Amino acid sequence: MAKILLIDDDALVRDALAVFLMRDGHTVVTASDGLNGLQLFRREAPDLVVLDRALPGLTGSGVFDEMRKVSKAVPIMILTGFDAQEEAEIYLRNGAAAFVSKGEGLSRVLEVVAELLPKAAAPAAEHAAAKLPAAKERPAGKLPAAKERPVGILIAEDDPSMLDVLRRFFVQLGYRVFAAEDGVQAVRLGLAEKPDLVLLDIFMPGKDGIEVLEVLSTALPGTGIMMISGNDDEEVAKDCLKKGAFDYLCKPPDLGVLENIVKTRLFMQKTGTR
Repeated sequence: MAKILLIDDDALVRDALAVFLMRDGHTVVTASDGLNGLQLFRREAPDLVVLDRALPGLTGSGVFDEMRKVSKAVPIMILTGFDAQEEAEIYLRNGAAAFVSKGEGLSRVLEVVAELLPKAAAPAAEHAAAKLPAAKERPAGKLPAAKERPVGILIAEDDPSMLDVLRRFFVQLGYRVFAAEDGVQAVRLGLAEKPDLVLLDIFMPGKDGIEVLEVLSTALPGTGIMMISGNDDEEVAKDCLKKGAFDYLCKPPDLGVLENIVKTRLFMQKTGTR
């Protein structure tokens, strides 16, 4: 197994990648800014670095240059939020091992990790071999039997990047995922698909999350609804719980914690415990 240094100021992306890489047996150390990332590089001597191009403080390019002064042997993968072919060529000419757009998804990042690490230390290749949409090819734990209806999760979130990460995360875990970008779409999908669980943002266009909660908690009494919001107001949280939500998490959610909450709630629903 390898030690991987992951530097990204987007907590959700950083957390999602760390979860899957650690699940493959890798040791993952993380940093949310360039300065701490550089300190970890010097102290931890990682086998591979996954480096976000846009970082607060010391930028990705500055971190890359400093790392290359310390070691030219450690492969460094550059992550970017957009396609930039000219920049990619510059990084690659200067010694970057790979340049990957976040838009290509978690599966592509895991695929490149597998390519850059020695074959024996890269079981993440199994993740990449099954593309994210083919959730049934990448089970997590015990998937439903062939004749069972797959467990469905509705995610309602107006932030495109957060919606994409959450969607990919749960698809990778083997769930059937429905994604809504606003409250109106969330109600429509909820009533049509009748998911087993709903992850619901509060502030959305069309209908806000509390309005959606009121509709779906009445229409789908057997469906667990969890609120995820940037608002940490205790009174708002209490109001959501009174109106039918079973939990309330602040953004950005810890994906490991979120996964455990989802699994526990689904088990409770299946066994009839509350």
